[in-house]
Amino acid sequence: MQDLGKYTKSINTIIDYINNNIEKKLDVHTLAGLTSLSTYHFHRIFTIQMGETLAKYILRRILELAAIQLLNDPQKTVMNIAFDYGFNSANVFCRNFKKLFGMSAEEYRSKKQQEHSKESTFKHNNNPQSRTYSHYFCQRKSIKIGEKSMKCNFEIKRLEDIHVVYCRHYGSYTTMQQSFEKVMRWAYPKGLVNTPDFHLAAIYHDNPNVTEEEKLISDACLIVKEPMKADGEIGAYTIKSGLYAVGRFEISWDEFQPAWESMYRLIDEHGFQCSGLPFEVYLNNSETHPEKKWVVDICIPVTAK
Repeated sequence: MQDLGKYTKSINTIIDYINNNIEKKLDVHTLAGLTSLSTYHFHRIFTIQMGETLAKYILRRILELAAIQLLNDPQKTVMNIAFDYGFNSANVFCRNFKKLFGMSAEEYRSKKQQEHSKESTFKHNNNPQSRTYSHYFCQRKSIKIGEKSMKCNFEIKRLEDIHVVYCRHYGSYTTMQQSFEKVMRWAYPKGLVNTPDFHLAAIYHDNPNVTEEEKLISDACLIVKEPMKADGEIGAYTIKSGLYAVGRFEISWDEFQPAWESMYRLIDEHGFQCSGLPFEVYLNNSETHPEKKWVVDICIPVTAK
């Protein structure tokens, strides 16, 4: 990914608009109109910075979302999923899907389901009748995935608007440190660091099990009290209020993935499904923890099935 430079704000604006309006008819003229660039210049800059044309980016995002639905809603037919994502023909959807993923939609669903069934068994200390409890009751769970065992405070609850400033990161989610450092350098002279309510967060735009690692998009964020104006590589937006599954963990670095796996299983077990961008909120500095662990809230927007 090349340095976004002076076009960072325009590119970020367009990526966010596409992701928030993926169900609409999107074209280069409409999107260019959201920036200060001409249609030609916008398309050229977007292609250089993103490594693919606008049309290919939009199609890839649609197909990746469809792939996620294939896994999350195994009873739904490929044809209906194709129609849900704006394809007029299941054949056109299947042809494009196979070109991106190297296999048909049905083969993809079957392969992922087999991989999922081979994963470590997920267990917690509640009995099967726990499903009848209130979804909004905070439950302390002992979770085991394979050899990993951890504690989690899990609940489904409403979160109010969360305002953030951010630096966008492209690539592996494990290499976001530089983006966090840029946010900190921007925030420090503004008195936003080392306050009593100081918290960093990471917002994830893609599913790493679906999107290729080099194309993953995430935001290294600082939570702020009110909406703020930002500039250059630093942007700002609001995580919208809504219903979220929230799991609080105290974990080491190598336990983050099992923690996320447990969250998705708990969401399914409680009769909900994911419905938006998930994020992490870091509640401590792991360097000051006696066991160098993170205290983190994993937050995933959900809707009832």
